[in-house]
Amino acid sequence: MRAEMATAAGSADRPNEDWAGATPTAVVLLDGLTAPRDLDSGCMHDVPWYVGRLGSALLARMADSTAGLKSCLASAIEDVAILHADTCDLTNPGTPQSTVAVVRVRDSELEWLVLADSVIILDLSGELRVISDDRVEGAAQTQRDEALRSHVGTTEHDQSVSRLVQTQRSLRNQPGGYWVAAADPAAASESLTGAAHLSKVRRVAVLSDGAARLVEFGLAGWEEILSTLAEDGPQTLIEEVRRVEATDLRGDRWPRYKSSDDATAVYVQFEGI
Repeated sequence: MRAEMATAAGSADRPNEDWAGATPTAVVLLDGLTAPRDLDSGCMHDVPWYVGRLGSALLARMADSTAGLKSCLASAIEDVAILHADTCDLTNPGTPQSTVAVVRVRDSELEWLVLADSVIILDLSGELRVISDDRVEGAAQTQRDEALRSHVGTTEHDQSVSRLVQTQRSLRNQPGGYWVAAADPAAASESLTGAAHLSKVRRVAVLSDGAARLVEFGLAGWEEILSTLAEDGPQTLIEEVRRVEATDLRGDRWPRYKSSDDATAVYVQFEGI
């Protein structure tokens, strides 16, 4: 398995809250949830601290091929919780959190797991399968619509996004809401998982939602995204996303929460394929 990756922060004034890593048999991509500066997290650590430790712990756990992916994720979440349980309030709904998207070669199969809205694209002998957990789309719809009506960069927009996040926090990791990796290992049981026989797998892409914006904006399809990754690489895909975002910084044409989001793309090919 050969993996190529690129990542870029969405803006110069905030750290990159995405994280990606790979081994010869596994890929992990995390997209940390940005916390508005006016909302308390109950934690002395920031989101990059959290995703860096969760990603490393998850890759290490996935090295054990006898453990299922949900079990690996649950153990990794617990590993990180132990690191700051004595210093931080892990019951705070704003405790650092992240989406999760992973693939792993295990025997003759390629396994995958997704929690929240990062994306895995599988090219299975020419048949495309796109996997994402979109339960967040149904949460806090009123506040979501309000935030998307305002212009990025305005006080009104910042306030509406803060109200949206506050409402979403009350729905995260709750029945009837949606699920992310945070401090409770039980969230791992809500992951979407599956597997495909390796003989059918041609290519794989793992994307944070910031790297998938050309599809969100209706400017490309998933096949085009895979072609760009194959021909020009992940960095070129991110540069194209940035070029498009720069033509609509306020979100007039493509309403969104940030002018530019952190973007991470991993492209995977297999030896001899």
